[in-house]
Order: sequence, then C-alpha cells, then structure tokens
Amino acid sequence: MLIIFFSANTGFCAIDPATGEEVKGYKGDLPDVTQRFQKFLPKTSRPQFQSVDAFNTSKGFKPVPRDNPTYVNVIVKKDKVSEFTNDINELIPIVENVILAIENNENEQLFAARANYLYDNMEVLRKKYADKPEHYYPAYNAIIAVSNRARAIVSIRNEALVYSSYLPYQSDGYMYNPAYVNEQLGYLLNELNETVKLMKEVE
Repeated sequence: MLIIFFSANTGFCAIDPATGEEVKGYKGDLPDVTQRFQKFLPKTSRPQFQSVDAFNTSKGFKPVPRDNPTYVNVIVKKDKVSEFTNDINELIPIVENVILAIENNENEQLFAARANYLYDNMEVLRKKYADKPEHYYPAYNAIIAVSNRARAIVSIRNEALVYSSYLPYQSDGYMYNPAYVNEQLGYLLNELNETVKLMKEVE
C-alpha cells in the first residue's frame, strides 16, 4: 500500500532539479494568445467630398417627396396665404360657372342651379366675415351684390314661366318680357366679370 500511495503521489509532484525542492502548480510552456487580440485604437473618419459638378447631378439622389405635405410645408417654405384669400379662391370657379351659363345661354333650370349654388356659398362667406375687417374688401362686397342680383334674376325667370301668359308686357308684366330678362342677364354678366377680377386681386 505504501508503495502504491508513494508512486501515485509522485505522479502529481514536480521536483526542481536545481534545488531538489518540490514545485507546486503548473510547470510548462503556455501558448502565446497575444496574437489573437489587438489593441483598441479609435478610428477617425474623414468626409468624402465630390466635385461640384458631381454634386449637382441628380444621379444617385432620391427624388424630393413633394407629395408629402409635412415635408413640403416644413422644408419647402410656402408663402403664407390668408384664410379669406383661400375662401375667395374657392368661390372663383363658382362665379365663372355662372358666367358660362349666361354666355352659353343655358336654360332656366341650369342657370338657377348655378346661381343658387353661388348664393349659398356667398351666404357662408358673408356670415363668416360679417364682423371682421375683410367685410370692407371690394371683392367681399362685390360677391355679395352679384350673388343677390343673380338670385333676383332666377326669381324673375321662374315667375315669367308662370305669369307671362296672364300679364301684359306694357304694365306690371314688363319684367317678364324676354327682352327685359336678357337685358338683366347682360348687366349681370358684366358684374360677374368685374367681380372675378376683384377676387383674383385679393392677396
């Protein structure tokens, strides 16, 4: 037993040949691991510049998202337009449709539809700006006056369809005379054209 125990212990001990003393711990050559690791060095990047000609070309650049209102309103600085100007601009096509109805000699029903639509939109504009400084603008007063005149002619034409057969044109029935109605339409056409000019001058 002693021989076995002694031989087993000698397998786990190392004797230093110079001193003859027992050496504890690992004895041998360790592998060199420094080759696997590199010292951290901060890297500096330099901007890459191109020539002016290359920069101005559209090659390689994405198109501007002009359909995106957020981008357009923030990046592309738009001119500020007043709310009154926007409202007037929306009314211009409506006025022009009444002008076309007169110029094309449309029937009473189509003319009435266009004129009443103009009047309804004018009422919205009138109520919106009645107590505001915009009600002093020439375009504001012109659109109200011409809308009322168009509405009055619609009433005359509608009444003429009913009463023209019963009233003589020489007395109270003169306003139902086709010549008188056409004369009023001519006055209205001139006023509409002047109103459109005033509306387009609003800034």
